[in-house]
Amino acid sequence: MDRLIRFADFELDVERYQLTRAGAQIRLERLPMDLLILLASRHGELIARADIVDRLWGGSPFRDTENGLNTAIRKIRIALEEDPAKPRHLITVKGKGYRLDGTRAAGADAPVPAASANEAGPPAAMRALVLPFANLTGDPAQESLASALADEISATLGALDPARLLMIARTTAARYRGQQKSIGEIARELKLDYVLEGSLTQEANRLRILTRLIRCADEVQIWSRAHEPIAQGALDVLEEVAAALARDIEPTLGDQRHAALARRLPVDPAAHDAYVRGRYFWYRRVHFDAGFSAHHGLDGEDFFRSRQYFETALERDPNYALGYTGLSNYYGSTAVHGFFAPEEGWPVAREMAENALELDPGLPEAHHALAAVRYFFEWDWSRAEAGFKEALRLNPSYPEAHRLYARLLAACGRRAESDAAAGRAERIDPLAFQGSRAFGMVLAGQHAQVVSDYLSPGHREHPPLLYQLLAIAFEVKKLYAQAVDATLEALVRCGQHARAAAIRAQWEADGYEAVLRWHLDDLLARRRTRYTSPLLLAETYARLGDPGEMFRWLEAALAERSSRLCELRTNPWFQPYRATSRMRLIEKHIGAGQA
Repeated sequence: MDRLIRFADFELDVERYQLTRAGAQIRLERLPMDLLILLASRHGELIARADIVDRLWGGSPFRDTENGLNTAIRKIRIALEEDPAKPRHLITVKGKGYRLDGTRAAGADAPVPAASANEAGPPAAMRALVLPFANLTGDPAQESLASALADEISATLGALDPARLLMIARTTAARYRGQQKSIGEIARELKLDYVLEGSLTQEANRLRILTRLIRCADEVQIWSRAHEPIAQGALDVLEEVAAALARDIEPTLGDQRHAALARRLPVDPAAHDAYVRGRYFWYRRVHFDAGFSAHHGLDGEDFFRSRQYFETALERDPNYALGYTGLSNYYGSTAVHGFFAPEEGWPVAREMAENALELDPGLPEAHHALAAVRYFFEWDWSRAEAGFKEALRLNPSYPEAHRLYARLLAACGRRAESDAAAGRAERIDPLAFQGSRAFGMVLAGQHAQVVSDYLSPGHREHPPLLYQLLAIAFEVKKLYAQAVDATLEALVRCGQHARAAAIRAQWEADGYEAVLRWHLDDLLARRRTRYTSPLLLAETYARLGDPGEMFRWLEAALAERSSRLCELRTNPWFQPYRATSRMRLIEKHIGAGQA
């Protein structure tokens, strides 16, 4: 979706959620604004009333959508000062729907004359990428450090000067690991201004970090350095590459650099070493779909290894704020992924996030961690949104905050804003956005689009997350053979070969209901020996078409504040039951949509 869309003398800024005319802001309520964004984004395409209702209300049977849509159209026309009898822009096609004529992306305008020196706007942000560090030590145990060093350098640089420097996210960078592409080729693909590359080497028993910073316009190396020993060297790299960027981009970056680095760097270099290793393992596991992972009991070894490293970081430096954010993320993620009851994980996650904020009120990771608690556990929508916004104000290059904020907006039914937030995530993490985009479409109920986008020829190599999401989309569309295939592919890619074989046997013997019954028996058996979320059982009974048992377990999930219950209204398994009074009461308790 284009950020700026123009028609006549109006300008619609999707990211800022703002409509202006000749520079003056025009106020629109949320629903009319969402509808205007939807119509404008289609650039004159006719949109059926039913599609608008599904998009803005999620097909909710509890709303008077007919009057709501008519009211929204009327308010847009008032804002545009249009005569309903002779509209110029918002056109009604009787019996069909609506279209918005005359729109154009801001970038499609004719060139604007250069402004005077006094009128010049701020220059566009520089785009930079930290490539995965190459592990040249010959020791596979150093692979986590090589990856995590690059990730943490990227996160640190992203917070230095948000208006001047946009860091491309770690997951996009990871796609270039091992590829034989030149700096110039990577720069052209991602439209980069700077690339940092590095490696770990070993001489005798000493590890060394080799790094160099490349300016892409002329492929000139503007800085390079070798550091040892490894622990102190990791901190030196952060300081020196930031200084090199400051010198080459803008001298005023220096003051922000010192303040930002002071917040992120611990007293003990070994604390930082432990933190980046912990973050490597946390990232490696957190991007699985939590519902799929919990249903299939995927192991949490990476999560548990990350906790050990985060705890070590705090043992080395008890005042290291990032160490507390790591633990907060660990306790929250393991609750969402079904390893612990919400009451065991989320209160600790809250305490860790509050500790981090007390030590550093300006740390984006701390605001993100506390916002996650308010979203998944406390269901405090407005404070969760404020937390995500603050994290992104402090570091607009922070992809995790963009993704979770987009989820919150989708859960609240604010789909146009959710799409815009997802679009921002795509700009900073373009190559990894495939799974994020599919996740957003599943939340929005666009299962047919997920199937068509990712089942076509040429879309065969996907990360486990995408196969997990495809399994959901296929089942919703009653494409059961494809759902089984996607499930098996996801499980095999996660190393769950025995479980994949068992599901295949059930499918080949008795069909898809047998697969779901097998799932149910497996969950009930697990529940006898370890924590198993009642929400998993509610979802399985919903898929089996048993509303009595579904509601019994759903009410148990409500009583324990099951982590994923905050996304009840976007959960595909419960859509057939949303018209019932019991489901309406449960949704009322959760308070979704009150942000």
